Amino acid sequence: MIVAEFEPASLSKLQSQLNKLGSDAPKALKNAINQTAKQADKDLAREAQKTYVVKQSVVTKAMKIKNATNTNLEATITSTGAPQALSGFKVSPASPRYGARRPSVTKAKVLQSSSLKSLQKSDGIKAFVTKFSSGHTAVVERHGKSRLPINELYSLSVPAMLGNEKRVYGVVGPSIESNLQSNVEKQVQKYLK
Repeated sequence: MIVAEFEPASLSKLQSQLNKLGSDAPKALKNAINQTAKQADKDLAREAQKTYVVKQSVVTKAMKIKNATNTNLEATITSTGAPQALSGFKVSPASPRYGARRPSVTKAKVLQSSSLKSLQKSDGIKAFVTKFSSGHTAVVERHGKSRLPINELYSLSVPAMLGNEKRVYGVVGPSIESNLQSNVEKQVQKYLK
């Protein structure tokens, strides 16, 4: 959970400015908080895309903003979702290959900074790309030597990507605090005019 707070010095200045606003103070704070939540939503999605080999639209669809109101001055960004199919990341080959065109090993990567990794277990079982009768292309692997059953391979969920303090959440957190302070200042100035 990202909690944005004001430093004590700027908080006392803000309180005196809000006192001047009177009944408009909750509206000004609500507007600033909601604007900050929108910026945080975009920043988190952008940072996730820079870190992981995932489309920004996948991340933004998984996130929802609950806006602040005049009586509840708190905005919440929630993210939901199951683990993402590995086929949604970078996979080589990206489409099924059969016969002589079949690669010796399928490779994939989830992090932008990493290289393609071989999808092969120590016992020699290799993952491969297939297309189901439904039209869904997936990276799958067999349970053993027999042809069936096969399991689709998955990677991180969007909430796990966003919650990564080292790569996404921790990078965006400080900018959310500075955005909030800046947005509150702008709203206070707007209502004072």
